[in-house]
Amino acid sequence: MARAADVQVTPTLIDLTAAGPRATLALRNGGAEPVRLEVTARRWAQGSDGSMQLSPAADCVVYPPILVLGPGETRNLRVGTTAKAGPAERSWRVFLEELPPPERPGGPAQVRVLSRISIPVFLAPERAVVRSEVTGLALEGGRARFALRNTGTVHLRPVEVRLEGRDAGGSAVLARAVEAWYLLAGGERDLEVALPAAECRKLATLAVEAVFGRDHAVARSRIAVPAGACGP
Repeated sequence: MARAADVQVTPTLIDLTAAGPRATLALRNGGAEPVRLEVTARRWAQGSDGSMQLSPAADCVVYPPILVLGPGETRNLRVGTTAKAGPAERSWRVFLEELPPPERPGGPAQVRVLSRISIPVFLAPERAVVRSEVTGLALEGGRARFALRNTGTVHLRPVEVRLEGRDAGGSAVLARAVEAWYLLAGGERDLEVALPAAECRKLATLAVEAVFGRDHAVARSRIAVPAGACGP
């Protein structure tokens, strides 16, 4: 048998401000057995591949650090920061990690899948600026490459990134959705898409449009496809 905890968390994102540096998470155990959780906070940065870069965070405080939830029980977790608002948004992630339950001698053999929940936490900057751009769009060897850049002071979350190509007559010959994740303030995400050879060789122009969830900000870029960009 394999089992996993049923822990529900509300809300799933925390926005802190200079005037409101504390918030509460509600945790509910929807399962039939007690659940023990260890709670930690980590400073959150990003690599250009979108990977999370985590480091110790003394300025993000969670309490209590250990929680025990009985079946059907709801408890509150307090999250806050001692940091001051700065020119750019600060970001952390709070991790809720299930601890192994006590072993029961003589019980049936089970594989326990330990839950791990991650909640983003943001501290608003002194001034929110929403600004983004698409840079470095290029097509070489049948692969399109470009970067999404957040040049503002608050995080962005792409809701749609589209790669579109047209032939010399202006007809659409290529349409691809590209997956992307959070783009933290000042961050950059490198993306690459392999194009089918048959479609690639018809391209005269290639364009990227990224639509972000915050205020539906849009960033675009367009290039003329050079000869030989799709390979031999």
